[in-house]
Amino acid sequence: MIHTAQGMHIYKKRHHRLISLGVLLVPLIMIIILGGVTKVGGLDILAAIGLSLFRLVVAYGISLVIGIALAIGFGGSRFGDSVIPIFDVLQNVPSFALIPVFAIFLGYTNTMAIAFAATSIVWPILFYVLTAIKTARTDLNEASLIFGATGWKRIVYYYLPLSFPAIITGSIVGISIGWEAVIGIEIIGLTSGIGVFLNKASVNGQTSLLSAGVLGILLLVFTINKAIWVPLLHRTKYYGE
Repeated sequence: MIHTAQGMHIYKKRHHRLISLGVLLVPLIMIIILGGVTKVGGLDILAAIGLSLFRLVVAYGISLVIGIALAIGFGGSRFGDSVIPIFDVLQNVPSFALIPVFAIFLGYTNTMAIAFAATSIVWPILFYVLTAIKTARTDLNEASLIFGATGWKRIVYYYLPLSFPAIITGSIVGISIGWEAVIGIEIIGLTSGIGVFLNKASVNGQTSLLSAGVLGILLLVFTINKAIWVPLLHRTKYYGE
C-alpha cells in the first residue's frame, strides 16, 4: 500500500529528537577538541567543513528537485523510453572532465562548485526514481487513477510516495558522490572549504592538521548518516508496497 506524505514524520517522540540533537553535537565537540590538540582553532576547521557542507546541501537540493522532476516527467510519459538512453550516456561522461567547461563559464567560484556538484549528484536520484516509476505495479497505477489522482494530486499522492524509497537510496548515493565532487573542486581551484584546508595541510606536511580535517569530515558524515539517512531508510519499508 502506498502511504501519503502524512506518514513521513520521522521523529515522533521527544526522546527521538533529543537523541538526534545529541548526535549532531558530538562532531562539533570532537572537532573543537581536535582543533585544540593540533593547535588550530576548532572554529577554523568548523568553518572550512561548514562551507563545504553548505555547497553540498545547496547542490543536493538543486539535484533533488531536478532529478525528481525529470524522472516523473519522462518516467510517466510515452517519450521516456527514447530520452532515458540519452540520460544514460550523459551520466557516463566523467564529471571531472567537465571542470574546464564549468571554469570557462562560471570561473572557480562558489556558484561553480555548487553547479559542478549538482551535475554529479543528480544522476543517482534520477535513475533510482525512474526505475521505481517504470517498475511500479500496474494495479497501483490504475488504483490511483480510479481514486482521482490526476494532475498535481498524482504527483503528491502517487509518484512521490511510490518513489520515496528510491529518492532516499538515490540521495545517499548522490551525497557520497557529491562529497567527492565538492572536495575535489575545492582542491583543484577554490580558495576556501575543507578541500583547500586538507590540500594545504598535505602540501605543508602538516600531518596533524590533515588528520584533524579528515576526522572532522568522517565525524560529520557519520552524524548525518545516523541522524538523517538511517531513520529515513527505516521509513522506506512503509512505502511502495
